[in-house]
This record gives sequence, C-alpha cells and structure tokens, in this order.
Amino acid sequence: MASGAVAKNSFCVSTDSCVDLFRDTLEKHKVHCLIMKRAQDGKEYAELFNSEKEYDTFYEALKKGAKPTTIALNPFEHEEHFKKILETEAQGDIIHIPLSSGLSVTYENACKAAAEMNKTLKNRQIYVIDSLIASLGMAVLVEELAQLRDAGKTTAEAIKRIEQLRDNLQSWIVVGDLFHLKRGGRISGVKATIGTILNIKPIIVVNRKGKLVIENKMRGNVNAINYVLSKIENLGAKVKQDFFEQTLYFVRTNENQLYDDLIAAAKKKFPELKIKRGIIEPIIGTHVGCGTAVLFFEGARRLDINDK
Repeated sequence: MASGAVAKNSFCVSTDSCVDLFRDTLEKHKVHCLIMKRAQDGKEYAELFNSEKEYDTFYEALKKGAKPTTIALNPFEHEEHFKKILETEAQGDIIHIPLSSGLSVTYENACKAAAEMNKTLKNRQIYVIDSLIASLGMAVLVEELAQLRDAGKTTAEAIKRIEQLRDNLQSWIVVGDLFHLKRGGRISGVKATIGTILNIKPIIVVNRKGKLVIENKMRGNVNAINYVLSKIENLGAKVKQDFFEQTLYFVRTNENQLYDDLIAAAKKKFPELKIKRGIIEPIIGTHVGCGTAVLFFEGARRLDINDK
C-alpha cells in the first residue's frame, strides 16, 4: 500500500489485513498492509475491505453454508511485501505487526523473511512485533504505532511502548455459533449440540500466548453480557487510574442481537467511555463464525490461562 513521506529517522508502519481497518483508514494513517488469503468454493481470495457491506456479504455466505479455509502467508510473500515498502519509503526501519503467533504461522514466517532480509540491509532494519491478538486489538496497536511514528519516536521507543500496550490489551469474545467451534476443533459435536439446545455461550479470551481459550461458559445472552461487563470493571476500571479516558472496542461477525445488546449494556454501565465499532474480517471470521461479539479494552495484564 502506498505511503506518504515521513519525517527523517522515523520508521515505517506495517501490518496484515487481520487488523480489521478499512482500506481508506490504513491509507490515511500511512500504514502498509499485507493482505491475508482464504479459499472458498474453489476460489482464492485476497481482500482488503472498505465498507461494511463487503464484510456482511461474506457472513451471508457463511450463514448459507459456505465453508471457507484460511491460507497462511509464507516467508516469500512477506519478503515481497517488505521489499515494496523499502522501495516506496526512502528511509526508516520497518515495524511490522502481524496476526498473533497463537493463531497463525504468519508471525513466524514474517520473522523468517525479516531475518533473511536484515542480513543485507544497510542503515535500515525490519522488526516484527508479535501482536498476540487479532482484529481491533491489532488496530489499537497499529494506530498507536502510527502516532508514535508521527511524534518522531525512535524505533526502540516505539517497540517498547507497543509491547507494553499489547500485554495489557484485554479481549473478551462471546461466541454465538457453537458448531463453528466444533468445526475448528475447539469443542466436540456432542457439546455443540447440547450447548445449542441449552443456549450456552462460551466466553473466550486471547491469553498471554495469543491463543484463543475458553475462559467460561454462560447460559443465555443476558448472563454472557453481564459476565463480560464485569471484566471491564475488574480488569480495566479497577487497575487503571486513567481508564475512563479510554475507549471500548467492539467488533462483530455478522449483524447480531448479542452484539447490539452488549454495546447497549456497556453504554448504560459505562456512559463515560468512548465506543468504537468494527467488523471481523473473513480470516478470523472463518474460525469464529456468525453471531459472535468481541470486546477489547486496555487494562490489567492478559490472563495466563488455558481452556476450562
């Protein structure tokens, strides 16, 4: 993606399309974006969406039975991406923030590409920061990184700040489609069937290793929403003095009542907080399915847990 001129001695900002930011937003912030790929109905897709309609078209297909699969980006594709940045940007290191290593081999392949290219680079280096998260969680890191670049921070200063922010980004996910978890191997077919009958809502978090783990299970939307909102209070408001100057980030898959009710309840409970909304792009959407709602916020350090 083309990027405008930046100040002397600054760095270039790079990410992949799991960041869940519109194409225009990435261009506005001068962020280079490597597009992730998926396969569906015998075709390969590499998409960087610029409207909610494009996202919703994907989820409509998912609801109708489409079974997409994701394709990891290899080291060569990362090398080509980094080369384009070096050709476009006359100066500055590259700081690349990819999808969590706990969710994909994309991070590992980015590191391989960077290590190989760094052997021959002079006066510039490529740094890969494991986001340990996805979606608007990645967006929080990328937008902060762009602000640090524009403020004239050094590469070392920026990396230190991003890693600190990353380790304190909370993500709480309420899953609506249990059969999608079954397809991904996270629960059995029997559990998916029983859970659907009983209206069980798995509560998933992204842990310190950047992996999706089931933290709890609640029965019904109301209990799931109240549980997630309690985490905002316990892991956000009670541990950060400046919490009420921050933003709650909500993302969804397809349009769903759970997502709408979660936001409405958050507005009522925390009227002081800003709210930003987004949609999960197809790569992550392939794995979490329809009817899912996600909350991100900055607070306590990520949970160090495995599945319950």
